[in-house]
Amino acid sequence: MDAEGGDWQELGQSVVIGLIFSFLVAKLISTVLSFRRHNLNITRHEQIEEEEEEERGSAEGEPLAEGSGDEDDDWEGVESSELEELFGAATAFVAATAADRNSAKVSTDLQLQLYGFYKIATEGPCTQPQPSALKVSARAKWNAWKKLGAMPPEEAMENYITIVSELYPSWADGSTKKHKREGSTSSGKDAKGPMGPVFSSFIYEEESDNDLKLDDIHVAAREGEADKLLRHIDNGVSVNLRDSEGRTPLHWAVDRGYFNVAEILLQRNADVNAKDDEGQTPLHYAAVCEREAIAKLLVKHNADPDMKDVDGNSPGDLCTSSQWAFMASV
Repeated sequence: MDAEGGDWQELGQSVVIGLIFSFLVAKLISTVLSFRRHNLNITRHEQIEEEEEEERGSAEGEPLAEGSGDEDDDWEGVESSELEELFGAATAFVAATAADRNSAKVSTDLQLQLYGFYKIATEGPCTQPQPSALKVSARAKWNAWKKLGAMPPEEAMENYITIVSELYPSWADGSTKKHKREGSTSSGKDAKGPMGPVFSSFIYEEESDNDLKLDDIHVAAREGEADKLLRHIDNGVSVNLRDSEGRTPLHWAVDRGYFNVAEILLQRNADVNAKDDEGQTPLHYAAVCEREAIAKLLVKHNADPDMKDVDGNSPGDLCTSSQWAFMASV
């Protein structure tokens, strides 16, 4: 009996000790987990704070960068506006000077330079077709504009102003004040005249091919496209069809110096003595353009070197070379 009681007592003590041990283990595990969660929360909180600081720093830096860019743009705008205003004043001064008959004359070379810079500043690179060689002034202007290529408008404005300043060192003293006083807010690009404000006869003269009406056969002759030319003729287009200024395809071929095209046209019975609206024949064109080989070809096909234009000039009169003996021998 006593032995059984001792066994139960030992069993009870073991149970109690096991329970106490289990409790302590559970408590230890709970403490460890709680500690890990606490550390994780601290780490996450620190990361969040770092990210927030980075975002705040970024947000504070962006306005500075944007503000700096805006300031640069503002300065560029101010500089551009001042240049355009000065250019506008220069063109107005040139126009006024050109209209003054008592003003000193400017050389043709400088006039052409001013014209070229003006066109670049106001219209950009030249994209217009080359005028006929008979339009000497128009072609000279076209060349002055074309040779400047893709020059920036700002550079063209500066060059224009430089030339005016060299010609008239004190031009800006009164011109810019008057320009501002009159309330002119337009830039140089808005100050367009017929051919731009330039000196002498360039100011009001307008020689443009904008109103010129060409048929496809004229374009083919002008561009030296022999295959297209032949197709037009084979399709029934007259070899002597005239454009809006009375020129035939043969006029255009001679003007542009296409010997092979002129030869084709003559073989297809083109009128070698056809006159344009100014009374000039293809031989007149050959004489003015100094195309000796084509002139010989025309004379060989019975071109008349003595035929007069509306100004009373024959091809021989317009010929600048004294070596074209075949012109007088016909």
